[in-house]
Order: sequence, then structure tokens, then C-alpha cells
Amino acid sequence: MGDVTFSSSDLQNRNVLAKFNPEKSLEGHISDCIQVFKRFKKHRGSDIKTLSDTASVSENRLWEGAFYCIAYHDHGKATVPFQLKLMGDKTQYCSHSLDSLPFIESQVKNNPLYDSVRELQLETLVVASHHSRLHPDKFVNWKGRDPPTYFGNYLISMEDFISNEYSDIFSADKPVMDYPKLDEPNYNVINDQASKLKDLYPEDSVIRGLFSFLKSVMHYCDWWGSGGYTEKRFSITEVKNPLEQAVLKRAQERDRKQGATPRKKITWHDFQMKVGDVDGDVFLRAPTGSGKTEASFLWAHKNMNGHRLLYLLPTMTTTNKMRDRLADIFGDENSALVHGTSRFLLQEELSEDYQEKTYNYKMKEMSAFFYPITTSTVDQLLFSLFHSNQWETRNDALQNSLIILDEVHAYDPYTTGLIIELMRRAGQKSKFCVMSATLPDVLKSTIEEKSGRHFSLISDKKYDKQSKLTINIEGDLIDDCIDQVVSSFLKQKNVLVIANTVNRSVALYTTIIERLEEKLTDKEFDECEDRVMLFHSRFILNHRKIRENTLENLPLGGFIAVTTQVVEVSLDIDFDELHTEAAPIDSLIQRFGRVNRNRSANIVCPVYIYQVKSGRPYDDLELIKSTVSLLDGAGKQPDEATLRGLVNELYSDDYLTKMERGLESARKLVHNAIDQRRYVYTGKLFDDDVSAYTRESDYPTATCIPIEYQEVVEELDPLKRVGYHVRVPKWIYDENRDADNGEIRYLYLHYDDSVGVTDKSPLIGIFD
Repeated sequence: MGDVTFSSSDLQNRNVLAKFNPEKSLEGHISDCIQVFKRFKKHRGSDIKTLSDTASVSENRLWEGAFYCIAYHDHGKATVPFQLKLMGDKTQYCSHSLDSLPFIESQVKNNPLYDSVRELQLETLVVASHHSRLHPDKFVNWKGRDPPTYFGNYLISMEDFISNEYSDIFSADKPVMDYPKLDEPNYNVINDQASKLKDLYPEDSVIRGLFSFLKSVMHYCDWWGSGGYTEKRFSITEVKNPLEQAVLKRAQERDRKQGATPRKKITWHDFQMKVGDVDGDVFLRAPTGSGKTEASFLWAHKNMNGHRLLYLLPTMTTTNKMRDRLADIFGDENSALVHGTSRFLLQEELSEDYQEKTYNYKMKEMSAFFYPITTSTVDQLLFSLFHSNQWETRNDALQNSLIILDEVHAYDPYTTGLIIELMRRAGQKSKFCVMSATLPDVLKSTIEEKSGRHFSLISDKKYDKQSKLTINIEGDLIDDCIDQVVSSFLKQKNVLVIANTVNRSVALYTTIIERLEEKLTDKEFDECEDRVMLFHSRFILNHRKIRENTLENLPLGGFIAVTTQVVEVSLDIDFDELHTEAAPIDSLIQRFGRVNRNRSANIVCPVYIYQVKSGRPYDDLELIKSTVSLLDGAGKQPDEATLRGLVNELYSDDYLTKMERGLESARKLVHNAIDQRRYVYTGKLFDDDVSAYTRESDYPTATCIPIEYQEVVEELDPLKRVGYHVRVPKWIYDENRDADNGEIRYLYLHYDDSVGVTDKSPLIGIFD
């Protein structure tokens, strides 16, 4: 190493700390990070070959770049201001990320990772942003500030340590670093790199993959090193997998619910075994309740080879339930949950004396998709296309994961377009299992053609010629169902009523309650009142959780559930009778799946379909009318093959046109976002320069808290307030809010524990 120049005299005989309480030396922290790196490099092995080939970078140089990021990312902690700040001096103003830049820059400036733009130092950008997002104005407030006083002798000894670790990993001498002079503002380093990013061309988009990989390795090693998790598992391959025992346990619980003798072993269906034999991408089409989820687990078991498992679903409700199932199989410590309210839900699982630091580490790792198994709404991975927070680690997960996309029929054409864009950008090592009970042929062919991936198709044909339902097309509106619903309930049947809108579901629920009051004595009504439940999207989160659990564990003796389409996907519920408003064919088939779900032998359950005056919320009344007409002509007891044929008949040329438009819109927005953010920047989801959304909706919503809970929530920390959140159409919130709500957004409409909140709820007049 050459002569060392410092901005002021060096302070010797000082143990430089990386962390305080408990104390951890800088060298000790970097040593822990490098131990994780050694395991990570061994784990990922040659996974990065495709990336190195695309970027014309040797695999060794890629790993070398990652090592440099880890070795130098905290050199800025070896400064007088940082050490004083660490010991409690709050007057110190410093940024260790910024003050680390001269060291990483000196190591890589003469050996560029990306040869097409030799002055661009991706490793420097990674170190600059290892604690916060990278953006064009990074560290602009530090412009013109002189560098701090460094502990030079300590850093000299650190260089010897780093060189020895390099030699151990790469079996070669570490290239000599020209030690930085440290006589210019450190801001100049990042400012110079930002100017290089302005001049990139579309063909330079390869740096997105390089940066994503380096940043992901940086976070793995820094976070796990900091938390002392040097032996933590990277992939599903390293996790004990008692799949058959877990599936058997779940089946036995279902047997007990039905009053049957619990089975003693699991017998896999033919289609499940076929899915489990597929090596690569697969489409799985099977009726609701036939065992698609278990089949996807067999597929994952077949294809695991150092992969992570990502299980992606359309709604938070379905995601919560699936994470519980996966945690039962693979262990809670290996299973992550990621969506808008997952932080709140997971905090509830911890004991009251949990350590906040441990919890925060857990949340960071989950959000980064670092766990061996992650259950998430599909939106969380789609947001990575727009470079929102954690896009780098999520994009890296996209390159080497097993990805199960459940209920794929549930997405609009635009969201489907984003999913296809994800598939196009996925690595060759990634594999997809795409599942649906109602997978139209046109959707299957579009995904395969536009993604450029080849899928096997496995269908469950066991039930093709079987029917579990008697379908009755009614000539009236669903208001006409009340007497039949009440009569079936009083015969101790479980009756499901599904309306297309919240207001209609509330009206039906209210009328059913009134009818029961008329028919029963006060004592009889009191005994059965808790057996009639309303469930829709406008209950606070705490109440939604209670309702979901009730639906999946119905009491004996009859039950009425009045709901909206929130029950269409992934809830494990089973009713004896269904009354539903007419809807598009794929939605109706999902609703059919909530009745006679377990296909009890020789039982055919009744379904009643009622007319509608409006197409809301689907905005396609003609499609709904066509669905009713086709069902009316399909016979009273259509089998699964017939229903599948109706889906293909309705979703043909017109649907293909919508798909093409959705795909084009999605691709255009994604390309614009990546270009605007210069392939490496992280933006906010709703920056003015980038349009970033994952669902196409004419009904934007707002999250708020009913004003009745004001005294309760203002005593809670922000995380626990989430339990009182409710989502309502934005126009309802805008018309019933205080002009100056402050930190918490309150809704000034009455909230009823039994009914939730609607636009017809009474206004609470407490505006100041």
C-alpha cells in the first residue's frame, strides 16, 4: 500500500467500533459479513453465468465486485465523528456510507465491472446506497463538506485483513489499492457517478442486473452479519420438508370436521403425481378443492436446486392463509409473509417481550425476499419492475426462485401483462408453476407466447364427467332469495349468499336478520344471531381476520354467510347451498367452488343464480348476460369439462384483444420506469416522472380509520394501528374526512361491528 495521507492527525490505540450495545469492532463486523459471503458464493455457485455472459463480465469478476462492496462498505465508520456519535454524542453530523466511498472507489476505478462505460463504478453506487435508496440527489446536502478525520492506522491493518480474506476466497493476491488522498469532499465521488448515469443508452440496461446482484449480495452479508446469522438458510433445499406428514395432518383435520374417521395415509391423485414429475415450467388446471396447492408443493420438491420458493397470490387474505400452511410444513423460521399489512400480522405472532431490533431485522429480510419460502401478494414482486423500495433484492430473487402463481385467472389484462413482463425478465434458473381452476386456453397461450417460456400443461380430468351442483337460473333479483335462505338455515344447512357489491350485501344481511326476528321467538333469535354473518372488504382488519377464521371453522347446526366476491379465492370454506348474483363465468365458477368443496359422495348441492341490473363492479353487463345464457343452455348439472368449455367460449377473440392492450400498456410503463430511473435508481411508487401501479381499477381506494376508534388508536404505536385500518372507495373518504387530519386519516362515517362501513353509513358530525 502506498503512503497514507489524512485530513488531520491520526488517533492511535483506539478500537474502532461498527456497532455499540453490544460492542462489535469494525473488523469483527466485516469478518462476519465475509463469512456469510463465503457461504453465499458457495450456495449461488454458477447461478450468475447468464448474468456474466449477458454483461460480458467473468463470473470471477462479478464475485470480486461483490466482495469489494462487503469489504469496504463500512470504512466510513472508522472516523472520529462516527465513533463519537456511536458513543452517544448527538451533535455529530456524519454519513458512514458517504465516507466509505473513497475506499471502494480507489479499489475499483482502474478495474471497471461494466466495460461499456468504464468510468461507471457499480460497486461504489452499491456502497453509497447500502443503508438507503439510491437517487439522483443522493448526499446533495454534503456538497462542499470536507472529509472527516479517519483512523488511518486501523484502516491500514484492516487492509491486511481484507487482503488475506481475498486470497482465501479467490486463491490469488488481492489487486493493490491506491490509497485515497482524502483531501476532497467525499460528495464528489457520488456526484461524478451520478453524471455518468445520465449518459447511459438503452443497451446499457444490462447494468440493472449487475447492480441488482451486487446490492442483493451486499444486503445478505451486511444484514446477516450484523444479526449474527452466519449459518442462516438461503434456500428451500436446505429446509427440512415433511410435506406428506403436513398434508396428512390437514386432511385428517378436514375428516374430523366432517365427522369422518381420520385417514391414516395420503393417497396422491394422478394429476398431483404428474405435476410432481414436471421438471420446469408448468400450467396446472384443476377444479377448486381438488388439491392444486398440494400438487404445487410436489412440483417445488421436484425442482428445488438451491432455489427460494415464492408463492404469489392476488389478495392479502389468501396470502395470510397460505403463509400459515407453508409455515406448518417448512417451519415458521423459514417462512416469510409480505404484503401491505404483514408487519402488523407478524408482530401479533411474537411474544410481548420480543426484541424490537430482532423484529426489525426479520421484517427487512422478509421484505427483501431473503427467506427460503416467501408468501406474498403478486403486487410486491411486480413493484420491483418500477424500482420501488427493495427492487434490487426482489429482482435478484426473480433470477433463481421457484415461483408459484396461484389463482392467475383473477387478474385484469394489465396486471397479467405485468406478470408476463416478470416472466420475460426472470432468470433461466427460475421456474414457474401457474395455477387456476378456470384457466382459459387464450390466457394460457398468451402467457406462453409472450413470456418466451415453455410450459407443460397438467389438468385434473378426474372430475371432467362429474357434477357436484344443481344450477338454477332465477328470473328475479337476489332480493328474492330471502325466504329460501332462511328456510334452509332453519334446517341446519350452511348457506352462502354472494352479492356483487358491498351495498347489496349489507341490504341482504339486514333483511335476513329482520326475517329471522319475525319467524323466531326472542330466545330462538338470540341463540342463532351469531350464526348469521356479513363479510365484505369494508371491515377493519381486526374484524376481517375474525370473519375469515369463522368461515373456515363453521359451527355445527347451520350458518348463513352474506358476502361479496372476497370469498372467491383461496379461502378453505365449504357450504351446502349457494345464492349468488350473476357474474362473469370465471367468477361464478370460483363461487361454485365454495359449495360442496370436498365433493361428498352422491351429494349434489343447489346453486341459485339471480339476475342483475348493473354490471358493477365488472363494468361488462353484456359479458354477465352471455354467461347466464350459456349456463342456462348447459343443463341443470354441468360437469367440470362443460364449465371449462364455457370459459373458453366466452374468453376468446375479444379477450385476446384486451390481453394485447394490457400487455402493451404494462410493457410501456415498465420500460419507461426503468429508463427514467437510469437502471439503478430507487424511486417512490408515485413519483411524478413514473406511473407505477399494479392493478387496473376504476375504483381507487383510500385506507383510513373510523373516527369511533380515535381514542384507542392514538394510544397505540403506528404498527398496531393497522388493525383498525379499513379500505373504502376514495370518493367516500374524500366526502367524509376532516380537511386537516394530521398524521392519522380518519373517516367520519359511523362504523358498525356487524355491518362495517358503507357510503350509506350515518355521518358523524364532529368536525371542528
